[in-house]
Order: sequence, then C-alpha cells, then structure tokens
Amino acid sequence: MSIELRLTNIDPPAEEPQRTIYRDILNLPDPVKLGMTVRYFNHDSVTLYFQITGSGPGYTFGTVNLGSLAAGTDAYINLDEFASKAKPSAGDLPNGEKDENITLTLRGYTDAGYSNLKWTYERTVGVHWINSVDPAFTVDFLNNFDDGTVQGWATVDEEGNWTAGGFPALAVVTDYVLSTPYSLKTRSRCKTVTGKVRTRTYKSFTTPNKNKVYAILDLRCGGATRTTKNLTIKNGDTMLVYIGRPYDTGATNYYPKDKWRRIIVPLPKNTSVEVRIVVEFYQNVDGESASWLDDFKIISKD
Repeated sequence: MSIELRLTNIDPPAEEPQRTIYRDILNLPDPVKLGMTVRYFNHDSVTLYFQITGSGPGYTFGTVNLGSLAAGTDAYINLDEFASKAKPSAGDLPNGEKDENITLTLRGYTDAGYSNLKWTYERTVGVHWINSVDPAFTVDFLNNFDDGTVQGWATVDEEGNWTAGGFPALAVVTDYVLSTPYSLKTRSRCKTVTGKVRTRTYKSFTTPNKNKVYAILDLRCGGATRTTKNLTIKNGDTMLVYIGRPYDTGATNYYPKDKWRRIIVPLPKNTSVEVRIVVEFYQNVDGESASWLDDFKIISKD
C-alpha cells in the first residue's frame, strides 16, 4: 500500500475506523451537494500526482486533480460540493433514517499529465440520512436565539485573540440568520495585525437516555479580509468532525466561506457533553473574523 486515503487526523499505522457522514434532509436544496475533508498519503519513494473521484447509487461525483505530493508526506484537501444527488424524500427515510455507502477512489500517477497510473486506493464511506422533523424523533434542545439571548452559549480564546480588547465575543445578531430574527455570532480578532486566531464557542448539555442522539449545527464563517482555515466540532476534547486544512498564512479559504453549512454529529446517550465549535482563521490585515450559529438542535429516538 503505497498511497492511502483517510478522513481523520489518525496517523498511520494506527487503524482508522469506518467513517460515516451524517446528513439531515430538512430544508436542503434539490439536488443536494456533498462535501468532505480528506487526507491523502504518499507512502511511495517518489513524488506522485494525486487524483480523487467517487461513486455511489444515484450520485454524480466530480474528479479533482490534487497536484503533486512528495514521497513520505501527506496533505489535507476540503472537497466542497464534491458530489450531488437527488434529495431523498421523507418517504425514502422510513422511521426518519436511512443508510447508504459511497466509494472514494484515490489514484497516484507518476506524471503531471495524469496519464501514467501507478497506484489506486479505494475507501468505502457510510452516509447516514436523517429527517429531523420525522415524528420518530424528539427535539430535546433547540437554540435558535430568537428570544434575543445567547441561550447559554459561551466563547473563549484558544490562540491569538485580542483578549485585552474583549475578543472573542458573542452577540445575538440579525445580519445572517436562518430563522428570523436572530442568530448567534462569535467575533474574533487577532492581538497582532496579522497572525493565527483560533476561537471556541461552546455549551454543555445532558443528553437524553435514548439509543440515538444527534446534534445538528447550522454554521457560517466569514470576514472580509480573513481566511478561514478549518472548523472542528468536538465533544469536549474528542474531535467529531474536521473540515478544512491545517493553518497556514496563505490567502486561500480551506473552509467554505460566506455560506451556511449543516453539520450533524452523533452524541452518547444519557451523559454530560460539551459541544465545541472551534474555528481557526488567518488574519492578514487588522479587523474581525466571525462565525454564526443558528437553529442548533439535539434530537433523539429509540
């Protein structure tokens, strides 16, 4: 195995568990788009040129040329709108849920023209659809901020914020919302003119004693002169979802900017959890970065 594809930060040779992408059909467009962050490895002794595509029932996948990767190294790539398919209907999800699989295919070539194929690596990924408004689910927590308060959420600096200036800071706002009139905005600002800013927004919950528990987060990131490098969803210190790439000082947004994204994560039942949203920005001129949260839900069913 001289190339490899992973969906987590777990390093080889440790085994990576089977991965599942969770999706909620509520208010999604038709067709629906699928994006993900992947990590690819060159275990060969020569530089390779990588290409990724996929397949799955009803899906249309793009083919992305990833460029060269030196021997013995790895890289992350966020594949925004990598695939599409017709949106499942509520009737397609009996009892509010449905499982399917997709196959990701990574290829390694020895030339920049992608003509001399040397390695192929396939990876099966689960896709678990839910319908969060199906009667089988109970809505245990709903934070839509429409009462004009932060509803128990808090924020803290993880690295680089201008804490003396009051950053990071939470505000209930009207500039970008999914359900009117308010959403929750986390404002970040670097303590120096340029540099790394990493901010955590968080809240603790006690999950219901049900067999299946999901948190649903609708999120948006932005900042006119800042670039968003990555976004992580955690339960305490445990990483659940990572989107983007590791921090650098380039001008490229590795997490899709200025658009709403829905992220669904499973949670353990009948326990105390701390849902953490961690966003890392590169600030290249003085000013603020921001992230927005709206219509946060925890739902459950037996």
